[in-house]
Amino acid sequence: MSNQRLTLQEMEQKYPDEWLFIIDCEISENTELLSGIVVVHSESRDDVYEASGHYEGGAAIHYTGKLPEGMRYLL
Repeated sequence: MSNQRLTLQEMEQKYPDEWLFIIDCEISENTELLSGIVVVHSESRDDVYEASGHYEGGAAIHYTGKLPEGMRYLL
């Protein structure tokens, strides 16, 4: 795990088309993710969901690619 804080743009460049589990999130007033620390990244959504189940505290899951047709985020 890297403790490097990345902006959302940096995450999307570093991990294209991957699911990210992000901690220590910085959120805008409009609840948009601005930056955070990526602790798990994978092409598999299940890998990220599995990791998130072991974490206590505030966090975010983000997909850096285009979601498949019919798939939506649940907040």
